[in-house]
Amino acid sequence: MKSKLSLAISTSLLASSLLASTAVQADIEANVALTSDYRYRGISQNDQTIAIQGGFDYGHESGFYAGIWSSSVDFQIQTVDDATAEVDIYAGYGGDFGDSGFGWDVGFLHYDYPNSDGSLNYNFTEVNGTLTYEWLTVFYAHTSDYFAGSGAADYISAAADFEFGDDWTAGASIARQAVEENDTWGTPDWYDYKIYVGKTFQGLDFELAFIDTDLSNSECFGGSDWCDSTVTITMAKTF
Repeated sequence: MKSKLSLAISTSLLASSLLASTAVQADIEANVALTSDYRYRGISQNDQTIAIQGGFDYGHESGFYAGIWSSSVDFQIQTVDDATAEVDIYAGYGGDFGDSGFGWDVGFLHYDYPNSDGSLNYNFTEVNGTLTYEWLTVFYAHTSDYFAGSGAADYISAAADFEFGDDWTAGASIARQAVEENDTWGTPDWYDYKIYVGKTFQGLDFELAFIDTDLSNSECFGGSDWCDSTVTITMAKTF
């Protein structure tokens, strides 16, 4: 389940202007990535194995944007057809508060698992909002029906991201996810944490990240290590 702000994977996307005119300007870009473990809000989405990911993004000079993104997933459900892919469809609008240095964004993000059995109730949609100031980003998302039919859910995060010379980046984030029906979802409400360093080299974006949650193994889907701390390595390319 991909965060619209790419808090799960913090590699920077380098805009490529493929469509422009004197009156209207827009950016279209494609991206592809390979990661050692796809973590969404601190929890593994592919049984702690390598995931292949990619998508397309459209951004208009007015502040409107839209995109589609997909990743391989594995939730280890054996009784019915389980998801092997996640497809995210998103759109929104953003801008600045004059010359204050503050930015804003509102949008939606729909998570779809196209080959999963309908009884699993995986698909859901979040509405979200973002505030930014220099290196600080605050993000909030809400849904009335979270993953697996677990009721209303709210997610809030704060992230600090910094750019350095020679195409180096680094940052950290802390976030909290609250779910209405914890027994249906499989864990108590939780915090997730991330610290990362990134480097662009030869046109590729590399990221090394430490990711963790405050969930114990017994709290993590009845005895799973998907919520344990981990170090991930991600390689991405934007076109």
